[in-house]
Amino acid sequence: MDVVLANLKPIAYAVFNIVSVTGIVAVNKKVFRDFGFHFPITLVLIHTIITFLGLWTASMVGAFDRKTLPVFPRLILALSFVFYNGASLLNLNVNTVGFYQISKILVTPTVMLINLLVYGEGTTTEVKVSVVVMLLGVGLATVTDVDVTMLGFIIGMAAVVGAAQQQIFIGRLQKTLKASANQLLVAYTPFVVVMLAIITPVDSWLPENENMPLFQSYQEWYEQHGSTASVFTIILSGCLGLLVSLSTFLMIGATSPLTYNIVGHLKTVSILATGVLIFGDSMSTKKFLGILLALSGVIMYSRIKLRNAQEQQRNKKANESTATKLRAVTVDPLDEQDRKNEEKN
Repeated sequence: MDVVLANLKPIAYAVFNIVSVTGIVAVNKKVFRDFGFHFPITLVLIHTIITFLGLWTASMVGAFDRKTLPVFPRLILALSFVFYNGASLLNLNVNTVGFYQISKILVTPTVMLINLLVYGEGTTTEVKVSVVVMLLGVGLATVTDVDVTMLGFIIGMAAVVGAAQQQIFIGRLQKTLKASANQLLVAYTPFVVVMLAIITPVDSWLPENENMPLFQSYQEWYEQHGSTASVFTIILSGCLGLLVSLSTFLMIGATSPLTYNIVGHLKTVSILATGVLIFGDSMSTKKFLGILLALSGVIMYSRIKLRNAQEQQRNKKANESTATKLRAVTVDPLDEQDRKNEEKN
């Protein structure tokens, strides 16, 4: 029972993350497709501004206390975030969907490799096997065409490393700075806002914007698509961006970057299964086997984590019991001397 209660918080964070990510994917489809807002960096900037304002307001009304954090770690985390997002956007635009899916799959072993080589934190053979099984399943279920150029490969690998190091930084900085998810988010987002504002002109290079100056592109978009509905949808996307960032920080802080990746792949498989069951998407044998294999890997990983949690709980109780017994049998020499004096008298 204690193990179940101890895992309720990470499970709640995982559900929070899955729901918020699913929501933002749906809303962003409307932003890009229905309202023609082809300014991805600008959209991330809007997300970041809303994230900062939302958390700053929450701290002002007493939801949490802000914490003064050193500048350098916040700057590194901000650079990491901008690099990760920039590389991911390029990866999506330059490469095929198949190779893009492969690059997403490769983030998980990259997290494991960085943790091993840089921080000396390895994983057990059981964990490695469960991860391999899951990744093979996700690959079978999602990867179709794989066509990549050398430039596309380099960009894809940069996106993989960017995603992995961003997740690791989030977890490590929360622990080393002893900061909560809220405190770290509100402290580093101002740096991100400045960096993104500097690179937003890159949006004007996209083919949809015809290399027009950025503000002219904004003006043309507003003339064609500007409406209450479009502005509301963009703001809604920003609010969901706040929830995605918060749930990501909460989950990585409560678990690990590796577990966060596992949940991410589970989310992908769940979306595929939901599409088949609810929306009547086609189910090929390859996709079906991939979903089964991926779910098997997730179940294996979950059982390993649950068993480890149970062992830690038992060890904790055993240590507490031993400490209690030692305190009970330990006699203070002064107390013993007082007892002898009383017997003499």
